[in-house]
Amino acid sequence: MLAVLVLMTHIDRCRATSRSDASQSACACMYSRRLPSKPWTTHLCDRSFQMALTTELATKVEKLLVAASGGSLVRSMEQVYGLLAEHGLLYQQKVVSSFIGVHPSNRDGCGVSAKHVHELLADLVHLGWSPAEFRGLCVEVSEKERSRVFAWNQELAHNSEGQVPPWASELQLKFATLAGSHTNQVLRCFLAKTPSQCAEVAENGRLSLTALQTADPDFHRACVEGATWRIVSHQVPERFPNFCQLAQAAANATGHVARQESELQLCRKIHQEVALQMSRGKTNVNYVDIKDAVLRTKPRSASTVPALFVFTLRYSGGQTAHLLQETEKFVRAHGFQSRMLGSDIFEALNTEMKSRDPGALIRHMMLHFAYGAEDARALTVSDVKKLLSVGIASKRDEATRVFEDCKALCSTHAVNVAVSLKALGYLQMNLIAVLLDKKKYKKHENIQKAAQQCVEEINQAAQLRQHKDASRLISAGYEVGMHVLRKSDSSTGNIKGMTASEVTLDVEGHDVKVSAESFLKGEWRQVNLKGESVAVEFVGSLPVNSVDFQIAQCKARILDRMTAQEATGAAHYGNLELYLKPSKNVQATKRFEKGELVLIPSTHKIDLKRPGSASSGAVVAGLVDIEGETYEIALSNCLQPQASKPVLHPFWCIRTSTVPAECNLELFPRNHTSKKFKMDSDAVWNIPMAKSTKVINEGDSLVLWKPSTTPRPDFQVRQGMWARLAVGGMLKDGSKWLVKTKEVDNMLFAQIDKWDPKFVPFVTGKAVQLRKEKDPHHLSIPAFGDFLEFRRQACDRLYNAMIKEAALVAGDAAPEEKTAREEDLYVAGRVVRMRCPAIACNGESMEAREIAAVWSVRDPVIWIELLEENLQYLALFMRRGLVDYLADEGAPSRRRLKLRGEAEKQMVKKAKKSPKKKSRRSRKRKAAASQEDITFTPPPPLLILDLVLYRCSS
Repeated sequence: MLAVLVLMTHIDRCRATSRSDASQSACACMYSRRLPSKPWTTHLCDRSFQMALTTELATKVEKLLVAASGGSLVRSMEQVYGLLAEHGLLYQQKVVSSFIGVHPSNRDGCGVSAKHVHELLADLVHLGWSPAEFRGLCVEVSEKERSRVFAWNQELAHNSEGQVPPWASELQLKFATLAGSHTNQVLRCFLAKTPSQCAEVAENGRLSLTALQTADPDFHRACVEGATWRIVSHQVPERFPNFCQLAQAAANATGHVARQESELQLCRKIHQEVALQMSRGKTNVNYVDIKDAVLRTKPRSASTVPALFVFTLRYSGGQTAHLLQETEKFVRAHGFQSRMLGSDIFEALNTEMKSRDPGALIRHMMLHFAYGAEDARALTVSDVKKLLSVGIASKRDEATRVFEDCKALCSTHAVNVAVSLKALGYLQMNLIAVLLDKKKYKKHENIQKAAQQCVEEINQAAQLRQHKDASRLISAGYEVGMHVLRKSDSSTGNIKGMTASEVTLDVEGHDVKVSAESFLKGEWRQVNLKGESVAVEFVGSLPVNSVDFQIAQCKARILDRMTAQEATGAAHYGNLELYLKPSKNVQATKRFEKGELVLIPSTHKIDLKRPGSASSGAVVAGLVDIEGETYEIALSNCLQPQASKPVLHPFWCIRTSTVPAECNLELFPRNHTSKKFKMDSDAVWNIPMAKSTKVINEGDSLVLWKPSTTPRPDFQVRQGMWARLAVGGMLKDGSKWLVKTKEVDNMLFAQIDKWDPKFVPFVTGKAVQLRKEKDPHHLSIPAFGDFLEFRRQACDRLYNAMIKEAALVAGDAAPEEKTAREEDLYVAGRVVRMRCPAIACNGESMEAREIAAVWSVRDPVIWIELLEENLQYLALFMRRGLVDYLADEGAPSRRRLKLRGEAEKQMVKKAKKSPKKKSRRSRKRKAAASQEDITFTPPPPLLILDLVLYRCSS
């Protein structure tokens, strides 16, 4: 017993085996009397005496399963086992491990890890086997479920590459484990004599029952005769589909020596819970919705669950979670499944990239590296930040593209799943090592060499397209009906048939069989038989009639005309200065009158393109018809400043603008984009030229007007955006505020924007005033920033409360306070509670309150719950802030004086003016606001009309 306790403690601290291997659920060994004292453990039953699952029993079991789902997991499942045993639906039997597989629900679908199986094997050999301490639980496999369970177990075995033995037949699979799965695989490994590094019980590198019998007779007896299992009738999981999931969860949750759930297992559980919530009609699933279900097994990494939730929601691979499944399979077969990366790593993995691609693949490549490397700290937070940074975006994209190509290669050539899983998994690890440039893990100089090794491994291990048919010949390019020629003697023939070993040729009416290897070695090649000579008509196909010739001819005529017009612009080159750095610019060194300055877009880069396909920087010189097709004549930038003989032209250095007021040049004629160039006419056709449209003074930069090509968005209706009319407050009679609203978590929220032209008069009774010649009036004041700060503080409080609760469940120390990020809303929830202080202003006062707001930490617009008292508080808060702001502001700012043109006037001494000028009417400047001036009349009651409108936007 002491050895067993030492073993179990060692398993808990050092090895990542399934919790279910050491679950606290008791079982009775038919050959041992040392049993835990439970009322149902001594109830032995034979399969022939199974009773039916009655309605009364089903009702009791269903209530207990609901209780287990609600929180009392272990106690409720123990009561379920007792009921099943009393009615003959749970019995104990000694079963040889070769008849027992792993249930697909084991460890939330993750199954067993081959690496952990062999770690457990070594521990059991070293510390000894005790039949009384084995507590396995399994279910009968029904006929309709056998094929699915068998396929799942076969895939598990194939992915392990021989570390877990496969199944000889589907009929051999009778039971499937929910607890004790890794231990059962250890027993199967001994029976199958799998390769092992445990020298004490191995002969010639393989496990030996003879050596085991010498080392541990009890262990040998368990392998040969079988261990005693608690077996649940197949009627139970058929009647209650969630029984297996709850049973394995209870096994994971019980016992101080039970193996903790891995982070990837928690990700799978989160994905399952999110899918369950959405199947029940929930559109937005928050962390609060799935928290209880995920944490009820008290996982060791509970503090990481909020970050795992965000990662799973964003980057698991959609509804199928295909990326998460691929990562799980590789880590289960070749990595360290029990390794805990921690919340810091996953929070870094959740960082959004400045790219259209969310980067889900590169994040799972990092997980391959983190869980697959020998060093548990191979991946750090700084490594994750580096891999997601903009600086290595091109290398990151190249790595993902190469990986996708290798993955497509495996799919195209039907590579064995286990072979591709291993090769592609290690490729992802090697790619991350190359990107991080870590010498300790870097095995290849660059990405291409890592991919080359992956392809070679696949080719060597899988032998692409197994040679059971003519697939190799087809891949080499041969097909039935092809004429071939032997290179050695020029013998020819026609392929009539192909197999994996030989090719049948038709040689002058006789069938000849040739080895397929000679074709694969390249001794034969395809030959096209020469037919009889046939005269071809060529008059209509002369080069002068071809499209390419006519395009070249069109370009030549344009270049000729451009050369003739270049003299017009050359007359002004001496009065222009051209700059390339820090940015391209052309300045005039003399005054040009309107229409005086003329520049030709001279270039040797002329392209004929389909209408609308010219680049944004090109000048469309007109249209030309060639062979019934219309082409645009596009003149492109030809600058080559770094060439040995630089090519420069002022036209291509002129700045452009879409604002006519900023421009002093325009292309003429204005219809140059639609003007037709006729190939069959000798009429003069001019290149478009840039002319000055206004006076250009000395030192002015040339700016060419360029019409905007941005398409206007189509009119559309935004669903889900509503509006309500608000009257009252400080609004004048008849004035209404159209409040934009939206619904979040069954609560109605109003949008508050400090620049809303109706929100300002709602608060102050005055319209927004931003004109320079008048005193300003707006709500872009510190008080609005203070209100946004209330929201940010509320986000921080809610987020830190969530992670502290998760740490408390795990039994960890409370983490340090962290600043919430925008993306943390998936963890904390979409609604926060702002703590707003008591305020008073001009005889009005309101007590401190909590106001619900929509989560955001950086949005300059805030959404608060649409309640009358909330809007009244906000209005009073802003009026109080406006009073403080105006009192501190005092005299007009220097910038506003400058806008008014008064800055210079104040510096000039007052001169004597005539009485007529003194009596002239002028606007009196207001003095600085005094406290008496800064008062507001108490507003009338606020009324939110019950009228609901769709908000339309164009």
